Amino acid sequence: GIRAYGCHLNGLTGSSGKLDEDCLWVARRSKTKATYPGKLDHLVAGGLGNNEKPSDNIVRECYEEASIPAEISEKARPAGLISYIQQDESEWGLKRDVIFCYDLDLPKGFKPIANDGEVESFDLWDIEKVINSLASDSKEWKPNVALVIIDMLIRRGYLTPEESGYVELVGSLRQ
Repeated sequence: GIRAYGCHLNGLTGSSGKLDEDCLWVARRSKTKATYPGKLDHLVAGGLGNNEKPSDNIVRECYEEASIPAEISEKARPAGLISYIQQDESEWGLKRDVIFCYDLDLPKGFKPIANDGEVESFDLWDIEKVINSLASDSKEWKPNVALVIIDMLIRRGYLTPEESGYVELVGSLRQ
């Protein structure tokens, strides 16, 4: 398949490093979306336009999808990239995607507001709930979102080398 590029934003609150105190904003995709309707998603994610800078994409998508003003979204920090190949939604071909990952520490009390009809709702989940949901293999998450969240969990130390399967998990993200 043709390589596509996108940007995903981990919208975070708290910086204690504790699973039951720090939180991640989680979006529920609209049931009318053509791809992955009703699935759990990042606070903000979107395809990268031709000649668009990733940082500009994040600011634009933050406003379009979650009504996050530029004075907040411009503080998003680039956190690397994830690349993968997966079967496309039609199940007839393969997608080769590259996702630019961003983290945004949001102010306490901030609440995103769905703006463009792509998101049904936003919920603030503690990191422990996020990990348990991803580990449950419930198929509730849009597949590429799990990769970006797992990368964030590793980078921020929520998942540590002492945990069973850590080496294999990190290795599978870095192939």
